[in-house]
Amino acid sequence: MSMSDYNICGVMLHAVAVKRQQVEQALVQLAGVEVHANSAEGKLVVTVESDDRYYVADTISAFKDIDGVLSASMIYQFSDAATNTNEGVPA
Repeated sequence: MSMSDYNICGVMLHAVAVKRQQVEQALVQLAGVEVHANSAEGKLVVTVESDDRYYVADTISAFKDIDGVLSASMIYQFSDAATNTNEGVPA
């Protein structure tokens, strides 16, 4: 994969319920991380996007270091190489 590839991973994260908002605030400070949903029980649906697959993997691994995170499981992964049209313009 080159650095121009597109990588996205979906992650189901479980946090201590009373620290859910604190965990969400820490997550959205990370580049390429977006929280799409959360529950009062501490479950969060998160995506991590980057053109660097190592950044995505390292970011997901770092979730465990956030105070209040109990677990993080990757549930979806997609990557695609950047392509060009016949005119040389990125598709």
